[in-house]
Amino acid sequence: MKKILLLAISFLAIWHSFAQTFPSERPLSVVYLKKDMTVHILSPENIRYVDISTHKVHGDIPVANLLRLKMSDSCASAFSAVLTIVGEKNISQFSLVYDMGRSDSLFKSSLDVGASDMRPISLPDVALSESEAKGYALTMFRKPSSGGSVRAKGYGMKAVMNNIASLGDYVFLDISYLNKTNLKIDIDEIRFSIDDKKLIRASNSQSIELIPEYIFSRVSSFRKYYRNVFVFRKFTFPGNKVLNITLSEKQVSGRTISFAIRYGDLLDADTLEE
Repeated sequence: MKKILLLAISFLAIWHSFAQTFPSERPLSVVYLKKDMTVHILSPENIRYVDISTHKVHGDIPVANLLRLKMSDSCASAFSAVLTIVGEKNISQFSLVYDMGRSDSLFKSSLDVGASDMRPISLPDVALSESEAKGYALTMFRKPSSGGSVRAKGYGMKAVMNNIASLGDYVFLDISYLNKTNLKIDIDEIRFSIDDKKLIRASNSQSIELIPEYIFSRVSSFRKYYRNVFVFRKFTFPGNKVLNITLSEKQVSGRTISFAIRYGDLLDADTLEE
């Protein structure tokens, strides 16, 4: 395992603050280990930080919500240790056990972090976890798109704004594109930028690019229909500016289609129920 999890300073305070959140009378769930075997632990949310209280076990995070554990090759004796996993909104702790005398039937190569293993925490930079954003985006995605308004046309395409919704400090944009041509569209990018309503001179204009916090679908091409939900941190802009949304194609002479959202459109956004 080359990728060893390092202690991040920003999580030291979390460790000390929440080390006592697990009552002593409540036993930790046990993860049994075996030599030359790997254990995968699946978290319901993205993993931000991991602490393993022994050098006899190595861990890494191959994907955002999956922890991989393996014993050190030099380990020759039984031991027990504590595993701490900090997610976006929860902290979990497990007891790691290696005992050569225990039955192999206790070993599980994969397991899930359950609700009973988690305790809530508060991280200042995470108001909405990725799993929560996905759930709300899916709710919007399941609603019919027929009620949306066509915002732009060109090159045989239509851009449709299905819905704008807000939840706390987040804005959700539900957008569709219809392609009436027989040419597949390979998406280069969908760009979001705050621009002046009227560009008098390029030197006088300022463009501010917005990066989504979460994108529901990662589809890179489509033939006839494409729909996606983009989640942003709450943003504002003055009345003389607009939010431009531009889809561009990969080819050198690729098609582009762009439309603008006024600030008033954001103020009229629906509210997602928590």
